[in-house]
Amino acid sequence: MPYIHPWTLGQKVIFRFISSLFTLFIFPFPFNYIPPFSWLFEYYSQFIRFLTQQVGSYLLGISQPISRAVTGSGDQLYNWVNAFTYLLLAFLITIIWTILDRKRPSYRIFFKWLLLFVSYYLMMQMLIYGLIKVFYIQFSPLSMEQLFQTYGYSSPLRLMWSFMGASQTYSVFAGLLEVAAAVLLIFRKTRVIGGLISFGVMLNVFVMNMSYDVPVKLFSFQYMLMGLLLVLADYRRLLAVFVQSKNEIPATVYQPVFQKRRNRNLLIAFQALFVVFLAIVQIWSGWMGQKKYGISRPKPVLYGVYNVTKFVKNGQAIPPLVTDTIRWRRLLIDYPKWVSVMHMDDRYQRYLVKTDTIKKQMIFSLRKDTVNKYTMQYKRMGKDLKLTGVLKQDTLDITFQYYPLTNFNVLKRDFHWVSETPRNGYKDD
Repeated sequence: MPYIHPWTLGQKVIFRFISSLFTLFIFPFPFNYIPPFSWLFEYYSQFIRFLTQQVGSYLLGISQPISRAVTGSGDQLYNWVNAFTYLLLAFLITIIWTILDRKRPSYRIFFKWLLLFVSYYLMMQMLIYGLIKVFYIQFSPLSMEQLFQTYGYSSPLRLMWSFMGASQTYSVFAGLLEVAAAVLLIFRKTRVIGGLISFGVMLNVFVMNMSYDVPVKLFSFQYMLMGLLLVLADYRRLLAVFVQSKNEIPATVYQPVFQKRRNRNLLIAFQALFVVFLAIVQIWSGWMGQKKYGISRPKPVLYGVYNVTKFVKNGQAIPPLVTDTIRWRRLLIDYPKWVSVMHMDDRYQRYLVKTDTIKKQMIFSLRKDTVNKYTMQYKRMGKDLKLTGVLKQDTLDITFQYYPLTNFNVLKRDFHWVSETPRNGYKDD
């Protein structure tokens, strides 16, 4: 949009709609991060939830209340109805705004506030998503359960999560791109480059979400549009550089948001405090998350995969038939507080467990029944394992053979500069 000449009617209407829509998507940021104001905006959130329910009921004909259960999905019915509600509100605000403010020649100052508003919100999101990749938390390493699961029975989402988690290098690289975009978005002179990187990164994320049915399509699309807005804000200079190949690039006439130096300094101070606060919180949470449940998490004493070689139930040896639904196939000890049992029919059952290294005991309990405890004695035989005791009223005597994780190609195959033949096989193919 021009910075010097009066805006056309079309430019003003487009600005009113875009600014209304993005403000609805972003608000109450950043006030929800300021303690004296955060509680006030709960009323705003309640109003938006109420309005979304009404739009769903009366305009879209949804008879039942729209669920807002926390499931990890950003593409719930509520999210789509909420986005549609924002579109309707943006159209309504644009119409009213155009009628009441039709004589204003331009919105140069408002446009600067919009760019600042969008850039800092996008910066926050890029920093959050970038750091959880850098700390290798979002796409975590393949779990033992995942190592034994097949492609065919995996959902597209799980398949994508698995291949992203299989490489820490790529996860960190993807995260660093987002962090770089976030850093560039902080400063006015690098905002366009930050927006360009953000747009490219989020375009890739959006396409992946669409291709693998990852339920955050709406959010990634919104962030992509925000990056595009920051790029188009300086489209004349970009065209001059990349399309027209001009030697002289048109200068952007910069006018500060505030004319008084005191107000400008206060704004800079607020921006600096917000960036420092956000960076400290996200780096700290990423580091602690990595130590708690990431690659630096503590491993259990009996960590490893154990294949069952002998399974005796109530004094009767049960043969390893793939049709058997009772016999264990292997025991996966991946986390300190729970284990996973893989049955012969490839069905998994998880147990909460507490290991007593002094008494050589593993105390099992069901995740849905933590009252009843089942104590089994364990014995290490080199790297192998033996379990004896009562589990759910059955006396079990199970012998295990340790199975090294290095047997998995996805873990043992590292980087090679020289490869005579492509290793694109399965198992030992």
